[in-house]
Amino acid sequence: MRRAGNGYNGCMSTVILQVLALVALATAAHAAPEPAFPLLVGGHAHGAANIRALAELGMGNFVWIPKAGYGMGNTPWDAEHGILADVDACVASGLSFMVSQRRGLGAEFKPGGPEYGGDTTPEIHPPSVIREMARRGGPLFVGLHAEELDADFLQNGLRAGSRSRTPQLYDFTDRAGGRRAFEGELRRIGGLAHAAGARFLPNLCVSLHQSGFRAGGDLVMAELLEALPNTELQLAYLRGAGAQFGKPWGVWVSPWHKGLVPVEDKRLWPGPNTAVGGGHDATRFRRCLYLSWVSGARVLTMQETEPLFSGGPGSYRPAAWGTELKAFWDVARRHPEPMEPLSALALLVDRDSGWAPGHLHGDWIERQTVWGKLQPERGDAMLAGMLDALLPGYERKTGWWKEGGSEYPGSFAPTPAGPFDIVGSDASSATLARYPVVAVAGDVAMTPRLLASLMAYVRGGGDLWINVNQMRLREAFVQRPDFLGALIGQSHARSEWSRSNLLMRRTVSADRLTLKRPIAGVEWKEWRGPWFVVQDVQPRGAEVVAVTGTGEPALLRHRYGKGDVWLSAPDFMLEGSGAPAAMLGCWGDLLRAQSVERAEVRVTAPGGSSAPADVSWVAARQGSDLVVLLANHGLLWAHGVAVPRAR
Repeated sequence: MRRAGNGYNGCMSTVILQVLALVALATAAHAAPEPAFPLLVGGHAHGAANIRALAELGMGNFVWIPKAGYGMGNTPWDAEHGILADVDACVASGLSFMVSQRRGLGAEFKPGGPEYGGDTTPEIHPPSVIREMARRGGPLFVGLHAEELDADFLQNGLRAGSRSRTPQLYDFTDRAGGRRAFEGELRRIGGLAHAAGARFLPNLCVSLHQSGFRAGGDLVMAELLEALPNTELQLAYLRGAGAQFGKPWGVWVSPWHKGLVPVEDKRLWPGPNTAVGGGHDATRFRRCLYLSWVSGARVLTMQETEPLFSGGPGSYRPAAWGTELKAFWDVARRHPEPMEPLSALALLVDRDSGWAPGHLHGDWIERQTVWGKLQPERGDAMLAGMLDALLPGYERKTGWWKEGGSEYPGSFAPTPAGPFDIVGSDASSATLARYPVVAVAGDVAMTPRLLASLMAYVRGGGDLWINVNQMRLREAFVQRPDFLGALIGQSHARSEWSRSNLLMRRTVSADRLTLKRPIAGVEWKEWRGPWFVVQDVQPRGAEVVAVTGTGEPALLRHRYGKGDVWLSAPDFMLEGSGAPAAMLGCWGDLLRAQSVERAEVRVTAPGGSSAPADVSWVAARQGSDLVVLLANHGLLWAHGVAVPRAR
């Protein structure tokens, strides 16, 4: 542990957590108030002996009870070892618990396997059993867990044959319809849980986490590792969604890798999918736990019992994953108060976006998709390019699975400009005010309500980065020179706006951008690259800070209230019309610079100005402490510095 001084803004101590290849360093003890939602940490277990072992070995205060009939483990599902016996075992040990109630979407069972589009197991326990769980468990019963909901929606949407399994869910032709269909099914499932008197805990594990909150989830659970989107990307969605909707969230970490689960004792765990040295390495589990905790997770658990124990009932001892879980709980239980993540930058995506990255689990999603059915467009390429600037290598490359897979990049990605959050276009201006910088990412449906939120955000002191195409709707309300400092579209001989100007606005081609003055430490003078298209904007009070080679405005800055609007003119800030389109190099530089410049904490390498390439990090306030978590994914790096910014 390293402390940087004894004060932050006069009262806050700084605690550095380093999660390196061999060691995890933790915060110092301090008095903790009772959190609004308890911190729950634990493992996945069926059978009274396994549940008791979690408690006796000090592996947390929580159990994830699998869905009835789940085949892993050393305990059968029968009259003696049923769901209520598991509930009783949790209560006897004083462990909170959640119960898996289904997997996937739809009201009927559907077989698993890629050739079928994944399995769907609908409601398992009838309302009478759920009410009995609640009666026996009391406040220890956290709720009903519905697994891998967005994965099921996306996977089934890829092929017409798979869509035919639940055709009512794919009866849409646009993005808004995709969101309504998905969130409508989540509401249906959540309504069943609520009708039985239980909390609804939807698991979203790709990129649709916001929908889980929007559809009424009481606590959204993410799934990390396996062959899902990398940890840092999912945490960006979760941090932003937690801030936007004001609800708790959690994670479960999957040890599955290349079809195997790690085990140290094949006699105790003889299952065909367990292997000594198989699955994900325990250090990846450690990184997921710490990154999630400091990001604000209130429930932290893992899938399968096999990686946790060796030995046998009455003589269990921790295996590698169990050792990590116990070590994490020993730290976290002394600091149970909520973490309040500190992100300087928020990416704002349209609530109907539906975008998902490619190359997931056996390449069942080979390419980027939209609601599993629609084709990505240039706005999605902009979002993907911005993510790649902030999380280099976040998306696995073609053939990742077939070539055996690499944990990095893949399961993890670096954060050279620090942590960032992702919020929806339905976020309030109060939510946006948490972030010094908001960048609109991808295509958005600009509405008077969204525009009002953005104006209030900037007026209160925020910096907004927005592209001319994100103000594209053919309505007079987008023409706000008082806000943008410019008109969109050529004004011809008249100064006022007319509908025809926007409908017929002029575009020009360019192959270079020139920065007229340094911005946030970015001092390059000219950027050259493939050709790109610049939309016509007419400055009306804004400062032109970047131009094309022929002098057309490419980036404008306008003071509005206490903040600034940065309006970019290149088409979604993308190069040319290639497939896939690439982000203009200058945009990534500026985006990273804004995140670093406005952050409360900056992580630097020895003698450098930015974090090392193989490190991801997140900072948070916890009580009177400022906690900085450094997760190393490559070579050992133990000499960097995390410094609170002077105020």
